[in-house]
Amino acid sequence: MGYLALGAAQPTMSSREIAELTGKQHAHVMRDIRATLGELLGEADLSKFGSIEKDGRNRDQPVYLLPKRETLILVSGYDVHLRA
Repeated sequence: MGYLALGAAQPTMSSREIAELTGKQHAHVMRDIRATLGELLGEADLSKFGSIEKDGRNRDQPVYLLPKRETLILVSGYDVHLRA
């Protein structure tokens, strides 16, 4: 997993890290998080994972910081071997 988010008691992985590791565009990972985890958790619970990171140009960019369980739920949809 990536890093500990401020105030978090457990490791998280950012949507940007997931995009880099899976070779997907960050926008597509964000879409998949909203669709997959939004359906599973509901929009209100999904919003608690939302955050902002600075990009290379020092602009604020939305990201999700997912705990291990939610990270595995998401990435298992990208890899049939992981799902198995």
